[in-house]
Amino acid sequence: MNFAGFPETGVSFFKELAGHNDQEWFEAHRKVWDEEIVPSMLAWLGELSRNLQDVIPGLQFVPRIGGSLYRLNRDLRFSKDKRPYRNSTAALLWDPVAGKNDSPGFYFSVAPDEVVFGGGMWMFEEARLDRYRKRLQNEAATARLDAALDEATRAGLKIDAQEKLTKPPRGFSSEHPRAELSKLKGLTVTSTLLPGQWLFTREALEKSEAAARAYAPLHAWLRDELCR
Repeated sequence: MNFAGFPETGVSFFKELAGHNDQEWFEAHRKVWDEEIVPSMLAWLGELSRNLQDVIPGLQFVPRIGGSLYRLNRDLRFSKDKRPYRNSTAALLWDPVAGKNDSPGFYFSVAPDEVVFGGGMWMFEEARLDRYRKRLQNEAATARLDAALDEATRAGLKIDAQEKLTKPPRGFSSEHPRAELSKLKGLTVTSTLLPGQWLFTREALEKSEAAARAYAPLHAWLRDELCR
């Protein structure tokens, strides 16, 4: 199946799901999820992963829910919010250097009010966080990182500091040239767009590919410097 655009019915589905977030409503309307949203997302992921092989070789695409396409069901085990479903769909293509949750990857999500493209590693485990901070003290490694971040920011991607320290960690003063980067617990760059007619056409693939190509140097840095 070739990607023709995200279905307009998918946006309407998520808008309505936000106000009827329960199993009864979902089961009555799940045909849109099963027959329109899921096939469209898998087609999008498939073409995108093939198109990116020249800049991110071996990028992993697992064509199923729970593989590259995230489940719609929310994990309620540790959440006070007991709504069963997400109000968006999200997907991930990851590097084969390690497992899905321990590798750099390219991510995108579609919600009624925003479309997000991004990539990186959302949270470093302890040993990798230590290695990341050591690489920030290495001149050659930081020169390559600066170049990668410059390319991403020129394309409109921004560092997404979901979790960070309030002060630089041990070994970094507030005047250190990498002080702000040292505060991060993961390293990702993202771009957030407003949905429009472009989302329902192949322009969505073009925009996601442009973002992924701008992210690619950072992907290579994370893979080479932190995962090998």
